[in-house]
Amino acid sequence: MPRYFFDLHDHKRDADDEGTELANDDEARVQAIIFTGDYLRDHPQLVSNGSRFRVALRDEADAVLLNVVVTAENP
Repeated sequence: MPRYFFDLHDHKRDADDEGTELANDDEARVQAIIFTGDYLRDHPQLVSNGSRFRVALRDEADAVLLNVVVTAENP
């Protein structure tokens, strides 16, 4: 099975060096979205006061397949 990497980006990049084996690109995209929601549930302060949080999904060739970006803005 191919390996996919979920890199965290807030004020700095936290690269995923281990990765996760998933069946294909489509499953990896879904898991990136789920992972982002789960991570933010435990770290909601990452998107407060106009800040931006991003999870970049990479494949084994180091190509970015998806960026999941969350921002919060005060009106």
